[in-house]
Formats: sequence, C-alpha cells, structure tokens
Amino acid sequence: MNSPQKIHHYLGIDLGSSYTKFAVVDDNSTMIHKQVIPSLSRRRENFNDVLSSVNHLYNIHKVCTTGYGRNSHQGDLQKTELICASIGVSRSYPERKCIIDIGGEDIKIIESGASGEVLNFHMNDKCSAGTGAFITEIAKKAELEIEEMSDLARKSNANRIINSFCTVFAKTEILGWKFDGVPIEDIAQGIYLSITDRIGKMPIPPDLPVFLCGGVVTYHPYMQELLVKNLRLDVQITSEPLFAVANGAALLAQSVA
Repeated sequence: MNSPQKIHHYLGIDLGSSYTKFAVVDDNSTMIHKQVIPSLSRRRENFNDVLSSVNHLYNIHKVCTTGYGRNSHQGDLQKTELICASIGVSRSYPERKCIIDIGGEDIKIIESGASGEVLNFHMNDKCSAGTGAFITEIAKKAELEIEEMSDLARKSNANRIINSFCTVFAKTEILGWKFDGVPIEDIAQGIYLSITDRIGKMPIPPDLPVFLCGGVVTYHPYMQELLVKNLRLDVQITSEPLFAVANGAALLAQSVA
C-alpha cells in the first residue's frame, strides 16, 4: 500500500529593520501560519526558536528571505521587498494597482501588475521621515502610546502639521507644541498629517487603486482614512498588512519548488 504524499509547505521570512515576520503557505498558496518578533534582538535565540518551531510544525520545502536582513539567513532564495510586496498583495488583489509599503525605515511606492510583476517603483530618500521609526521617536517625545494614536487623532479637527522631516527638529517642534498646550489629539493628528503630506509628494499613479501594507498601517489604521481624505484616492488596507511581504516571499519560495 502506498503511503500518502506528504504535503509541502513554504516559508517566507521578512527580516525588516524593526520586526522580523514569518509566513508559511501550503500547496494551495494559502497562508496557514504567521508570526512576528523584534529584529536585531540581543537574543538571537528568539529567531532560532521560531524557526525551529515552524520546521517542527510544518514540512518546509523551500525558504525565501527578504527585507534588510535577507542575507543574514541562508534560505533557498533571496528577493527584494519590492518584489515580495508585489507578489504578496497580488495574491488577494489580482489587478493593476499601486502599493504603498510604509516600513520602519522607508516608504515604497510600487506599481504592480495583476500577476505581481513590478512595473515601476519609487522610494523616499535616505531620511526616515514618515516611516515607523519616525513615528515611534516623535510619539515618544509627545508621550503618546502607539496603540492610542489612531483613536486620539480621529477626535481632532485641527490641521496643525509637523513642518520638519528631520526627526531631531520634529522632536523640538513637538516640544514647542507641548509648551503651548496643544491638545494631545491634535498632536497625534499632526504626526499623521506630516506623513500624509510626505506620501502626497511622492509619485502615486492617479488612476490606479491604492493598497497599503507594512507595519505602520498595521498599527496606525487612521493613516488610511487620512490618505483617502487628503489625496482623494481609492485607498484600501490589504489583508494581513504586516505579513504582506513575508507572504510574498513564501509564495516565491513555492514558485521555485
């Protein structure tokens, strides 16, 4: 009697500047496992523990790594975040589109084809303004908790905006707002408006649907509402935005199996 064929699984690892994301897909290209841990932790064993657990739970056939640290782990292939984001988002949205991936250290504007091909892309300059690192630093200075920022900003009707894209100068600006007694909800709104303004200055195709992915929109969903309002575009948050790139990597691992 023949034994049943063993199911294969495929692992994508997105080693980002702030967080490392793991995604596992099955033979049907369905994401069946996702996990996130901080990147650059002093406890390297955290990464190894997750990897060991995933290999224990699933029959990992191929591994694709992506992100800033993609060369730090020996997988079967390495791909850029641009390619992985395009593939990952296209799995759920097979149409020509624009993807805005707001990460810890950069903003990527990706024009993507229906099958996940990268048609064009733009990235912000080397300054981290408008990224997750920028928000974290400014929010800390404003004594804002990341989890409360979206709800607070929704209560604001102010149009006050942080003028500086430099984190150091932006912190000084926030300090001035605090001395002036600016309400905390207006400060939260001001941080988001500065990011919206930053994105609005990047070349976004006006005739394509826009999909948001990445860590920033995961923890700051109010960004989507502001982009719809201020850019007057059809902007949606992708399913599982934090894992879009890792999922794309897993799908790429499957494609070469």
